[in-house]
Amino acid sequence: MTVIQINIILGLGILLFAGTIWLVLIRTEKKTAISKAEVLLQDLSQMWIKNGKVNIADLAPLWRDEHVPEIVEELSIEFQNVRIQEFYNKRIKPLRHASLQQAVCRDLLSLLDTEGQCSSVVNVGRDVEASWDSNTYTLLGQTNLIDHSLNVAEQVICLLQASETGFLMPDTIIAALSHDLGKLPSIRGHLYSLGEHPLAAGRILVGLQSFKQLPLKEEILQAVKFHHKQPQELLGKTLKRADQLARQREIEQAQERLQPLEEPPKWHNEAKAQDGIFDEKPEAKKKVAVPKLINLAWLNTHALLKDMQPYINRLEGRRFQAFSMPNGFVYFMPKILEVIAKKQAEQAGVLDVVSMEKEEMREVLLSIVHRLRQEDVIANGLLQNNYFGAYFTVTMKSGVTMNGYYTPCHAEAFDSIAVMEDAKSGILLDVVSVESVHEEKQA
Repeated sequence: MTVIQINIILGLGILLFAGTIWLVLIRTEKKTAISKAEVLLQDLSQMWIKNGKVNIADLAPLWRDEHVPEIVEELSIEFQNVRIQEFYNKRIKPLRHASLQQAVCRDLLSLLDTEGQCSSVVNVGRDVEASWDSNTYTLLGQTNLIDHSLNVAEQVICLLQASETGFLMPDTIIAALSHDLGKLPSIRGHLYSLGEHPLAAGRILVGLQSFKQLPLKEEILQAVKFHHKQPQELLGKTLKRADQLARQREIEQAQERLQPLEEPPKWHNEAKAQDGIFDEKPEAKKKVAVPKLINLAWLNTHALLKDMQPYINRLEGRRFQAFSMPNGFVYFMPKILEVIAKKQAEQAGVLDVVSMEKEEMREVLLSIVHRLRQEDVIANGLLQNNYFGAYFTVTMKSGVTMNGYYTPCHAEAFDSIAVMEDAKSGILLDVVSVESVHEEKQA
């Protein structure tokens, strides 16, 4: 082997050794770079400011599965309306797991708090609510929009709890609080005039920034839109049923508020009854206000009956204040008696009757009905003594029932029952039956 060959072999060996050393050093350097110590977020921010970038290895400590307690800021919200505040505290604040829906509910309650003292019924002829009879419309009109919206929301909660579908509760509460917002005074416009308050309510929802983030926003909109029609989804069906239950309860509450008189003691005898004198039970320890018959010298019962007749079977849109039945009875809202009586009193110069308060007017109505009893106008079998009105359930062909407060009279005091029945039209043709409801609630 020549000297040249030996030198070549030695050179290759040196190169191989040097290459091995170099590879070891490179790997060591990489390992050291990867094995950097953990750094705090504030340190990383300084690195970003200084270098303009941060090595991915520096972020790795942030990926550790460590429990970091979540700090939830408790919002303190105050509403002017007491019931809204109570509803918010009881029903909305606990929805921490549904923060998006919670935010929408706050916005809706704020709208109701500002304008919700308005009526909960629509006063345009094209709306579905125009199909209610005049008595039902009047009774429901006593409930404002705040109370009706919260009533529906409470019914929604009860229905979903009973059916164990509470997962829908946050979104369905939104539908309940918003379903009638189209009735707010500031919202009333073209859609309201067309009788489309549900569509107007939908526009309010779409305009809320908080609502746009909801996953089920389309289902909520459909529920609101069809709450008077035929909703297809569970959310919509629940809203419609809750609205019906709330309205039924509101009618009952309005009827209770309309109780004109407490039940008086028994008549002592007919003579004293005619003089407006009542016997009190001797054992009664507490005095009870009793109705009094008053002398209505100005009342002309013949003219009264004549003025009552045009109201029978007269429709105003789909509303009515008096109607006949084939069995020979006619049912009048007591308001008709009041209007005609005040007109007669004004003509007779008895102005104190014209300006009478509600409590005093009840005595006038009782006295009018007492006079009509004497002339065999009142259907005594349907109206107890000492009362001027009673509650009745009116059943339609569709099976729908409506509770009304009427003064029942014999038809022959006004006209032939056949003539009156022939004059019926529209919704009056759908009335199937009228039955007394809860005799103890008569007044």
